[in-house]
Amino acid sequence: MNQRERFLEVALFGKPDHIPLSIGGVRPLTRDAWIKQGLPQDGNVPKYLGFEQCMVGSANITSYPGEGFEWKPSPSSINLGPSPPFRHRLLKEDERHRVWTDSLGIKQMGFQHDWKNGWSGFATRVFMEFPVKSQRDFLKIKKRYDAKDPHRYPSNWDEIARSYRGRDYPLSMVIRGPFWWTRDMTGLKMIATGIYRQPRLIREIMDSCAEFQMQVLQRALDSVDLDYVILAEDMAYKNGPMIGPRTMEEFMGEAYRHIAGSFRDHGVKVIMVDSDGNPEALIPTWLKCGINGLTPCEVAAGVDIVRLGERYPRLVIMGGIDKRKLAKGKEATRTEVLYKVPPLVKRRGFFPGVDHAVPPDISMETFRYFVTMLKDLCGWTDVKT
Repeated sequence: MNQRERFLEVALFGKPDHIPLSIGGVRPLTRDAWIKQGLPQDGNVPKYLGFEQCMVGSANITSYPGEGFEWKPSPSSINLGPSPPFRHRLLKEDERHRVWTDSLGIKQMGFQHDWKNGWSGFATRVFMEFPVKSQRDFLKIKKRYDAKDPHRYPSNWDEIARSYRGRDYPLSMVIRGPFWWTRDMTGLKMIATGIYRQPRLIREIMDSCAEFQMQVLQRALDSVDLDYVILAEDMAYKNGPMIGPRTMEEFMGEAYRHIAGSFRDHGVKVIMVDSDGNPEALIPTWLKCGINGLTPCEVAAGVDIVRLGERYPRLVIMGGIDKRKLAKGKEATRTEVLYKVPPLVKRRGFFPGVDHAVPPDISMETFRYFVTMLKDLCGWTDVKT
């Protein structure tokens, strides 16, 4: 099997020859720590640790800004961000802090050591002000989200689309879900209070998430055969979701059904939500709306992927291995992996990996041990990588 066939076989609960690994991102702080432990300065982590050929290996064809960053649209991706983006501006700084506005128009404050010389990867900050506070603000910002803007697509999109048709790897889209979309515009506090004080506005913003993105993506869906979608949401924390299932259905259900229905009409069978924290209470509603996968399944928030797999036998699961156990060394890593991976490999529909980005308290040697175990359990031992 090639990478694409293998991905789809796992995601559709079939019988793959090997199971691809969904290894979390190695952030800058972790790379810095591993360089001190022997990683070459310009080393490729998957290649150096021997799991490059074992990864999902997908290509994402969409692009939008992240909170905190200066953003320039990728010349080879579909632009789902504000056009033009807000101007990234440093507003104030002292020895310890800096205050800036990012490309989404969000004013924030962070520590100099986390942001001044490039993002550290694990950075605390305070969101001070968001661009949308009223209906008037929303109508103003909507002008930056014109689905017909000719700059949404690369000038050579037709050529790019043709190149994807003969691929042997999975093709994906990562888009903002309605909760993340609204939080970027209003902030979390306004979502929480606006549901009661300005429900019409909150629902309008959430509906615009689906309307805008699906209008933009129609051309791509008509020209490429997409394999899966991830909705970025981050709508939960340690004690549960930030919005209850009934309220989610009321305010976001229509947007979810619009998004999922549009993708499924174009043959996309795997639609996942990426949420930190513990969003388990929302899974039944997501399933009803046509969303059938979850990542990264954070253990510190109480998500147990073995239990999750039993409760929802057709839910695609990605991640879910406790990074805190890896930080404790090889024995704790072995116990964690053997508890989770064998039963979920047997169940199917599972892409094993850590339950978020790899932190610097995991040693490179333990991480090598971890991926070696995964390769063995997922059928890669006798494959040259």
